[in-house]
Amino acid sequence: MILCDGKLNALPPWPIREGSGPILTSHSSMSNWPIFVTAAHASPKALNRALLLIQDFEYTKYPGDSTWVLLSSKELPSAPTAATALPLPPGGSTVNDFASMSLADINAFVRARDAALETADLSGLDWLVIDQTGLETSTCLVCERYYDDGEDGGEEGPTDEFRACRVPYEEAWIMIQNLHVGNMGFEEFVDEEAGVQADGSWKARASEPSAEDAGRSETELERDKALQELRYGGYAD
Repeated sequence: MILCDGKLNALPPWPIREGSGPILTSHSSMSNWPIFVTAAHASPKALNRALLLIQDFEYTKYPGDSTWVLLSSKELPSAPTAATALPLPPGGSTVNDFASMSLADINAFVRARDAALETADLSGLDWLVIDQTGLETSTCLVCERYYDDGEDGGEEGPTDEFRACRVPYEEAWIMIQNLHVGNMGFEEFVDEEAGVQADGSWKARASEPSAEDAGRSETELERDKALQELRYGGYAD
């Protein structure tokens, strides 16, 4: 079940870790994050581009520190899984068991496989969805399992509900990383005034302009270089 009542005040984030700050500045050891592609028409080139742009080029080293795992089968790996390497193998399998599934369908899949995800070293708390709208707009959906703090009389702990926020590819890592370690809450990333969108997700809060916006930052240049390498190889548009 997706939480989309438009009242974020009633939807607390996971407990904040003592001493955490508003922005993550280092890599933390944790499970890898699963990626589900629900787009019905996802070309290999479009996927390579998306999977490259969601990588972190600021706080960690790509590709060595990548923590994203693309899942295409409902049969989860039976052992810890390494991050998905780019580019995707040319002529690889086109099977995708998650095509055309809804956000609620993906959540139900995740919730029913907590133990299997743990075995595969994949997070069951935070995951990423790339839908058809995302491929067309260079955005993706960061999803978070909802944690009930028990203040309203419910049992404290993780629930079967979830929340999703649509963000540009380039902002996916920083959001999911901060959510995972409790550095920032879900509501700090979303536009509360815009409310829940038609697809059940929240709209991302607009970033505050900075002095770096006047030119390309080192992070952006590194990302651009990696994308150009994929393009030169014929793996991305």
